[in-house]
Amino acid sequence: MGRRSVRAAWIRRVLSGFAATIVLAGLAAVVPQAEAAAAADQAAVEAVGDAGADPASSRPIYRFWGAGYGNAHFYTLDHSEAQNLHRTDGWWAYEGTDFRVWPLSSNECTSGTEPVFRFWSPGFTSHFYTMDATEADRVRRDDNWEYEGVRFCALSARANDTVEVHRFWSSEYNKHFYTANASEAQNLRSNDRSWSYEGVAMYAPASGAASPPVTGDPAPRLGCQSPEMSAAVASHDAGKIVRLFGGAGVLRGAIAEGRASCVPLDDPALPWVVVNKHRAVSPVSYAPPSLELPSGSLVDGGLRGDAIGSYEQLQRDVAASGAGGIALTSGYRSYNTQSAIHRSQVSRLGVEEGERLAARPGHSEHQLGLAADVVACGEGGCGSMYSFAGTAQERWVRENSWRYGWIVRYESGRTGTTGYNPEPWHLRYIGTDLARVYHDGGYHTLEEFFGLPAAPDYR
Repeated sequence: MGRRSVRAAWIRRVLSGFAATIVLAGLAAVVPQAEAAAAADQAAVEAVGDAGADPASSRPIYRFWGAGYGNAHFYTLDHSEAQNLHRTDGWWAYEGTDFRVWPLSSNECTSGTEPVFRFWSPGFTSHFYTMDATEADRVRRDDNWEYEGVRFCALSARANDTVEVHRFWSSEYNKHFYTANASEAQNLRSNDRSWSYEGVAMYAPASGAASPPVTGDPAPRLGCQSPEMSAAVASHDAGKIVRLFGGAGVLRGAIAEGRASCVPLDDPALPWVVVNKHRAVSPVSYAPPSLELPSGSLVDGGLRGDAIGSYEQLQRDVAASGAGGIALTSGYRSYNTQSAIHRSQVSRLGVEEGERLAARPGHSEHQLGLAADVVACGEGGCGSMYSFAGTAQERWVRENSWRYGWIVRYESGRTGTTGYNPEPWHLRYIGTDLARVYHDGGYHTLEEFFGLPAAPDYR
């Protein structure tokens, strides 16, 4: 062995000796501390027992799951509330009972138990439960949450014959999840990366009284709760998705209220896909599987198969009304074509003004094959897009396009939401059922329609 190797081995032995000394000294200090902690825990257990927290008066809580709420769970001790959800609310599925808690007595917690504070977030579409008064005070000051009060009571310290209620958080779903099932908790911790373990939320009795059973047939499963929904979304069957939600109006409301997490707004195969300055076409290379050119079109770019028929009917009806003819002057544009248009407008007008006229490549509705720029046509030929406003054709289209599944996407006075100057010539197909809801509801942008944030600028 060389001199350097011998020296290194000697240093390792010396360091090991120091480490052993430190560890042994540490153990000498830790053992009494551990014994003291154990004694304190036992004292707490006995104190809770002496305080009168009788497990026999505890009851298991009812647990529900809402797929449409973004994988949310709801917990309640109120039998009437649970029964009502099960029998009348198809947005929730009853999963059975879970951990035990104590009911309030004269709006107060039983001696030896502590309150569990309940909050609701419309933005996160979920409930949050905590026994930590400091945490509850902090959440009360958070505008994302609404305080719903104390709904039941539990133990904040381990006691005899109790189980841990585990708390998880998912940044993917923006949800909390609680369970006293040790196997379920371990499975989430070991196998599901969507959830992060946050620790023990409370302690629950292992036994006690029974809760009244939830009985009767469940309400028909609506929206994301429907067993047929996964297949409908996977096959991009827009009509079936609408039917499973109970109609276009219900679908729109569910999306806007956060109850339709299974319905993508970024699937370019669906007619209600939203593309704006915050939401790009996905994938960015998307091109419609087929395109058709409307009769009388002034350009080569056509429209998608699910939009072409209704557009041609609109085109025929505006002419039959006596308002005059219209023609398609811009339909589908590829990513590269949009890139050239954007570059030209920005070069001519500067970035700020240019991007109020032309979308960046990957952010144009034209790439979907669901957008139609139209012009007015008469005996003397067709005008330009910029002369469309104020014509008889423009008025007719503005008042009637919804009947055919089309909307005027960029209306006057909505630049702060859409990021674009008014374009009365730019029509967007969203489907006849949704277009009727859009019109009847008095909406003016898809962002407002679906409860999305305004997108005036690129992020």
